[in-house]
Amino acid sequence: MKYALKERIGNPDLFTGRKEELDFFLGWIREIKEEKSRSTVILARRKMGKTALLERLFNITFHNNNDVIPFYYEIKETPMWVGDFCVDFSLTLVYQYIAFKTQKRVYLDIYEKGNFERARQIARQEGIENIIELIDGVEYSFRNDQIDILWNIAREAPKNIASRNNEFIVQMIDEFQFLNSRIYWDKDKKNLAEDIAGGYLSTAESKIAPLLVSGSWVGWLMNLLMELLPSRFRYYFIANMPEEEAIEMVYKYSRFFNVPVTEETAFSIAQIAEGSPFYINAIINSTYKPKDLTTLDGLARTLEFETLDMRGDIKFTWMEYVASALPRINDKNGKNIVLYLCKHRDREVTRKELLEKLNLDMTDSELELKLKALVNSDIIAQGTSNMRYRGVKDNIFDKVFRGVYEEEIREFDIREIGKEYNEEFKKLQANYKNLLGKYNYQKGHYAEYAILDCLLYHGRERNEILKSMTRNLPANFNFCQYSKVWKYDSSMEYSTSFNADIFARAVEPGDYSIIGEVKNRDTKTFSLEEAKNFLIKFEAIRKLENLERVIGFIFSRKGFTEEAEEFCKEKGIACTDDERWLDK
Repeated sequence: MKYALKERIGNPDLFTGRKEELDFFLGWIREIKEEKSRSTVILARRKMGKTALLERLFNITFHNNNDVIPFYYEIKETPMWVGDFCVDFSLTLVYQYIAFKTQKRVYLDIYEKGNFERARQIARQEGIENIIELIDGVEYSFRNDQIDILWNIAREAPKNIASRNNEFIVQMIDEFQFLNSRIYWDKDKKNLAEDIAGGYLSTAESKIAPLLVSGSWVGWLMNLLMELLPSRFRYYFIANMPEEEAIEMVYKYSRFFNVPVTEETAFSIAQIAEGSPFYINAIINSTYKPKDLTTLDGLARTLEFETLDMRGDIKFTWMEYVASALPRINDKNGKNIVLYLCKHRDREVTRKELLEKLNLDMTDSELELKLKALVNSDIIAQGTSNMRYRGVKDNIFDKVFRGVYEEEIREFDIREIGKEYNEEFKKLQANYKNLLGKYNYQKGHYAEYAILDCLLYHGRERNEILKSMTRNLPANFNFCQYSKVWKYDSSMEYSTSFNADIFARAVEPGDYSIIGEVKNRDTKTFSLEEAKNFLIKFEAIRKLENLERVIGFIFSRKGFTEEAEEFCKEKGIACTDDERWLDK
């Protein structure tokens, strides 16, 4: 897939997991054409991958070119006059519309965003004159200081374009909460447009141009939606990644950033991070010296640095949340409340319990206001009722907050947190060894990673021995240098899903690329039906990736049925059941 919009994640291959979310929203986007999709808000804390998800959805929708036009806009955190905002919003829409219609990504990177005449010229040049009326309307209102009209034109533009041209548009607006806190009615930026988001009350109900918005401050954004846009959005909460995706991310980032891990430490990173992509990235890319993620002790020291040192990305990010709440918690009572909720984060706590257990010198109404402010700052979470609250379900945030504030409340030695990490890793080590014993975890769950690592790092140097362990290879085949070695998943770009455990693209055109499958089962041999299904998948991926010199490869630790073996030989599919493929 060609990526029209440059994604901030960097190398597109770093995008990991989120299969459930992508499947859901790609289905949601497809249903826009049937006018079934309702405006939705994506909710999650910072660095959980919301922007990466929106950018990937934009690129897939752009690539599919299937009658739904993607529009992505990020509301910046910097202050902006509403006139400039409307012009930027409208012309961003214009250029993305032209880019989609022409499939020319160059229009996504226009420098003269405020040049109306240039926009008209490009629209005429590309034969997309139906967009010129919008440009004219925005310019006229802007030049004549008709700000209310300008805001209406800009806000309604996606819906009006879709309606006039019998089209469908998906509006992806990132950091939606900044609409009310960073946009000003006046050029001097003194009169905050603190209710401007309410203009979407009717707009958000559109079925031909529904909104998919997100925000990094969950409590703040939810409060805005409930007060100004009640019942206009469905909520979609992004949770941490499941274990399989978290481990995949650990290995992928370990390989990309050249930070070695072992099977045991990869398992431990995924577990201690509780599937948080932010924590996994912070641990792999920590600036701690000397960083060693091949031992549990080295991992514990790295995490201790990230949690307790201001140079740690984890602590720095959480302290930005805390800083936003400081006016509300910068007293002993506020800090004690957060510490108490952190300690009991496994359950909900009532206001009555907080008043009694902490001996708080305040009324229930005063406590409610303080707790509401903390919820809006994402320092704590609202419970199942207005009377109930709970700490953030995050064992790392607990340690960050305690490391900064607990000593103010009670006698506390910060070294206790390091001891807690050591205890947690001892439990993880025991759990890991238990999995090894019960389920052959290392060679089951990690088999594909072992083969991927072998191809990427040792394929060329171990060429002869790997060839000797593998049947049905072409006479001129050699394991070589590969530009990309990872799993393959086409389900996000194409309506039909094609998945492969191994996809290794050769660097040189004369060498063979590899599309492979890994079966590490204890009892079942690889069957003829599985071999036929693999061949269908192999041919589909070969065609999608436009590969001329490529072989199919199957690793089956339990071996192959006679029929499957004969089929693979006939079709030229390389086979192996040699466990030395899994050796380090």
